[in-house]
Amino acid sequence: MARAQVELTATKLRSNHALAPLVGKGALAVVGAYYSLDTGKVEVLAGAPS
Repeated sequence: MARAQVELTATKLRSNHALAPLVGKGALAVVGAYYSLDTGKVEVLAGAPS
């Protein structure tokens, strides 16, 4: 459930009227990630720049 919420929020931020032009130009990356309190690891879910 938490991962799904991260994906949804990242998608909404990427399509935000103020942020979308920057994302489109590559000046801004919205990266969805999940931090595990148990392991201390970060899992990048979507949007990592290539």
